[in-house]
Amino acid sequence: MIFDAVGKLLPAQGKKALKPAGIYLNVHADASRTEKLEHLLWLKELIEAGKLKPVIDRVYPMEQIVEAHRYVEQGHKKGNVAITVGSRLRLDKVAP
Repeated sequence: MIFDAVGKLLPAQGKKALKPAGIYLNVHADASRTEKLEHLLWLKELIEAGKLKPVIDRVYPMEQIVEAHRYVEQGHKKGNVAITVGSRLRLDKVAP
């Protein structure tokens, strides 16, 4: 599955990278609001069932957002970079 939430890929590029039974979801596609909501709810169900896990490369607190941007701009990230707001969220790959 490829889920493009920011529109970085052209839909043709995303679909080309899929396996034969793969699914391409793009929040910017010309789908109706109902279709988009259905896709997002389906994605939520997959995540909650443990069938799909997002790849988080690093997690930065809001106070280190400048460092987070620098890291992303270097082009070496291997997944998503998350920003935490507040102190309740704790993940095992917190950036230094």
